[in-house]
Amino acid sequence: MTKTRAGISFLMLVTFLAFISIGFPDAVLGVAWPSMRETFGRPLSNVGFILVASGTGYFLSGIIAGKAIGALGVGRLLAVSTTFVATGLFGYAITPSFWLVLVAAVLIGLGSGAVDTGLNFYAAEHFSVTVMNWLHAFFGVGAMVGPFVMVGVFAAGGTWRVGYVVVATAILAMAILFFATEKRWDGGGHHETAQSAAAVPVRHVLGLRLVWVQILIFFVMCGIEASAGTWTATIMAGKFDATRSEAGIWAGVFWGAMAFGRIVLPLLSRDLNPARLVQFGTIGVFAGALLMTRDQAWVFQGGLILFGLAMAPLFPTLMSLTPVRLGTSVSLHTIGFQVSAATVGIATIPTLGGVLAERTSLTAIPWVMTAGAAVVIALETVLRSRADRPEPVGASIESPA
Repeated sequence: MTKTRAGISFLMLVTFLAFISIGFPDAVLGVAWPSMRETFGRPLSNVGFILVASGTGYFLSGIIAGKAIGALGVGRLLAVSTTFVATGLFGYAITPSFWLVLVAAVLIGLGSGAVDTGLNFYAAEHFSVTVMNWLHAFFGVGAMVGPFVMVGVFAAGGTWRVGYVVVATAILAMAILFFATEKRWDGGGHHETAQSAAAVPVRHVLGLRLVWVQILIFFVMCGIEASAGTWTATIMAGKFDATRSEAGIWAGVFWGAMAFGRIVLPLLSRDLNPARLVQFGTIGVFAGALLMTRDQAWVFQGGLILFGLAMAPLFPTLMSLTPVRLGTSVSLHTIGFQVSAATVGIATIPTLGGVLAERTSLTAIPWVMTAGAAVVIALETVLRSRADRPEPVGASIESPA
């Protein structure tokens, strides 16, 4: 029996709330860390240990998420994984040791990666490209609201531990909601479909060239996106002598352009093939990155806005197209691989830009972004030319070779 329109609408609302919730943890850490490090007597740079720990969990989770969805179903995976995140956040709040914080960070990463993969898989199978873009815009809402929660706790006289209790409680409420709706996520034979898809050997999926093209796109695309988010304030201050406040505002403008683009661009391009939206987006990303290499502040700022707007629909739209292009059996694993590749890219490419900037100048960072954008254009062209044929690629790769 197919799901009712009301049932799907309810799960859509739950999915929006879930995307807000998974935006919380990393964003909150930036506000909490100055106080956390004083509590544990750690240097400022030790936040990197937390990021590596959570990133490792995130990466591993994405790799095994396909099998986990097949074994547990989407609903139970979301419920259990969100409980992992809540437990890790409560762990932050009560742990007496910095090293136990790292254990909690791995748990948060494992849970967040599984939630990210599960939600993207479900949304790609059930929702339109427009809704998928809106969902990812709400991830940005969560990333924006999280720091406000911690700041509000500080303003009320609370500590960072209290702030994490508040955030963890909100995530726990999300986990309870997932447990309460567990069967709805896998109705209509969806769990059986996922089990069948999970039975496709991972080695078979990794043997498909188009899967690797998608993995590489997410690696590079998310890496250059993170480069803009990480280094914009530094470039504005170091290259254009902006004040700390002005530099911070422009970093916020980038994320604002991303959120705005994910809400507005799918509406403005409803008559446009989603694959063309991605194609035009990659060209805009290249143009924006190239403008950011210039020495005039206003040109850099214009390029930054263009980069953010053009980047906005790429991640959610490519996720939506994954099951269309590759078929459910392959996309179940591929979406997890894409999440993992994005995590590695986010850690690797901004670091590369920073190393080159130290040895040359800050202009090296937008040049790395420009080169990355060119690679994304090339990979997207290959993907579109091979995947979007009259006969769907998924028809020939639904079962193992």
